[in-house]
Amino acid sequence: MEWLQDTLESGTGTGGAAVEGAEATPRAVDARTRLHNWTQITEYTFGISGSQESTSSFGLESEYAYQLEKAMKIVKVMQEQILLNSTSSTGGMGSTCATGGRALTGLIDCITTNVQTGSGTSCALTETLFNNLLQTIFEAGNGRPDVAFAGGFQKRKISGFSSNNVRYINMQSEKTLRNTITAYESDFGTISVVLDRWIPKSVVPVLQMDMFKIAYLRKPFVQQLAITGDSKNAQIITEYTLEYLNQGSSGKLSAFATA
Repeated sequence: MEWLQDTLESGTGTGGAAVEGAEATPRAVDARTRLHNWTQITEYTFGISGSQESTSSFGLESEYAYQLEKAMKIVKVMQEQILLNSTSSTGGMGSTCATGGRALTGLIDCITTNVQTGSGTSCALTETLFNNLLQTIFEAGNGRPDVAFAGGFQKRKISGFSSNNVRYINMQSEKTLRNTITAYESDFGTISVVLDRWIPKSVVPVLQMDMFKIAYLRKPFVQQLAITGDSKNAQIITEYTLEYLNQGSSGKLSAFATA
């Protein structure tokens, strides 16, 4: 899968002042950058015996239909894990006898321009470091991130950024102690903070979401497999990739303490 990326020419220190009566001087047109990501095939095969399909199960009209619905959910979970964490590999591209499948470049791996790096076990994520990343993205002029994804540990760190200001008890409508951040208002815009179980513990990607898309070569479909005995087998297949239109509009916090 390929797409093109273009850049805007930066301004000048003088504001581009022109000399009175000067002739127009053409500027060279910059070439667009061609980017790509491999499409990855994800499949899930399941089957039931003839006896399972013929037996009445409590709450089910069809064991096959139940297993198909369950398999589709499993494929969606697999896709989320892959789109977040996959590392690019060509596998045996174009070969039907390949020893390994193609692997796409996932979200974590594709962000390389704006990275705020900790030092493993000795560096905890702080509000200052979070804002340092937002400032880096802003000063690079690439974008305005609006969503941060975090696992359980880093989500708690973010919720503790301003705990003295956000913790309160609402005694009028509900008796609830609140100490969480779902949206962080910074000098560089409002960042929604989303809890995600598949994000690596030490990493927090901060994204401009409209710059990332799932591009399908083949949307998920089900195909029945050949009958080889007393069973009914099926395979779910999909082929897709992550399209990152401008990874420089986003950033990531990486290698921060997880304990």
